[in-house]
Amino acid sequence: MPKTIDRIGFLLHLPEIFNHYSSVWTHMPAGSVEAVISASTRPDVEEIVSACERLKVPWQFAHEKLQQQQRYDILVSTLPHQLGIANSKFPPGMLGTINLRFMYANGKAGWNFQDWNRHYDAILCFGPYQAEKLEFCEQTHKVQMGYPRFDRYFNEKVDKAERLRALGCDPAKPTVVWLPTWKELCSIDHFADEIAKLQGNYNVIVKPHPITVSSEPLRMAKLASIKHCLTHTFNNVELFQLADFILADYGGSSFGAIYTDRNLLLLDLPNGQSDSLTGSDSPEQLLRQLMPTVSHHRPQAIAELLGNAALWHSQAEVRAGLRQYFFAPHFGYASQVAALAISNAGHLARRGAPSW
Repeated sequence: MPKTIDRIGFLLHLPEIFNHYSSVWTHMPAGSVEAVISASTRPDVEEIVSACERLKVPWQFAHEKLQQQQRYDILVSTLPHQLGIANSKFPPGMLGTINLRFMYANGKAGWNFQDWNRHYDAILCFGPYQAEKLEFCEQTHKVQMGYPRFDRYFNEKVDKAERLRALGCDPAKPTVVWLPTWKELCSIDHFADEIAKLQGNYNVIVKPHPITVSSEPLRMAKLASIKHCLTHTFNNVELFQLADFILADYGGSSFGAIYTDRNLLLLDLPNGQSDSLTGSDSPEQLLRQLMPTVSHHRPQAIAELLGNAALWHSQAEVRAGLRQYFFAPHFGYASQVAALAISNAGHLARRGAPSW
């Protein structure tokens, strides 16, 4: 029989996931949390370990827990491969008796709402939209938590001019933050040249996807002319605090702009509706019906739209409606909602974990 670990395990496969969990950890009972590292590269492992030690969060390696035949009573993860499904090295339930999925992004419905969600005992989702999309998981509890990583956006006062200067930017200029995703839905190939031209009138900060930084060198080379390109792990919340405009393609960044009420300009790609990660019913397509969008055929329109003050004034009301649809209204305390749900997950009906 496996030995039960009396801490709540949080699986981390990338350093970026640390930013999603850390705000929740501050509201968990003392001594209840343990980071479980499943990263596959040495730099990622070292970065996660360093972050854990900085916050004084205990950590362990997932493979060592398996070897020692130890299982967490409650295990939190973001992706299905950490449960032992979808081509994983971990058999289902072998690391956790009660398994919770922690949503870390909106968008890409072709990925986010696959059948493997049924394997979770509970899913902490952002709000009504995700809960509705997960109704097919009849035996899985859904908790609408809001967006925990953005609590500091609402609670932290920021000296914007000082932070811009620290990043080498000019506080007198408006700031454009570009947050492209990776792989086939990445906007870098089509838009990098035009976005680089904005630097005369705007601070332009680009934060590529972590996997683009590590595994897409040709794309990274196309960003060479953008002065402020953040290639290290960086909490994107600060970028939303500094941004006057957010440029996004597909995935979670556009929804972060809606949550934080930032001016949002969408970048459209030719395969946006046909890609297996999105599809015609993905929320990115809904946004494109309601929000200003720049086609890959006419990237020069970015500059025109950024200068259209009437457009941004009218967008505010649209964003407010979308915020109610996509997010529970826990602005500034979503991490407390998540912490309470996770800490009390032991009350969930147990499905039974496999024997060793």
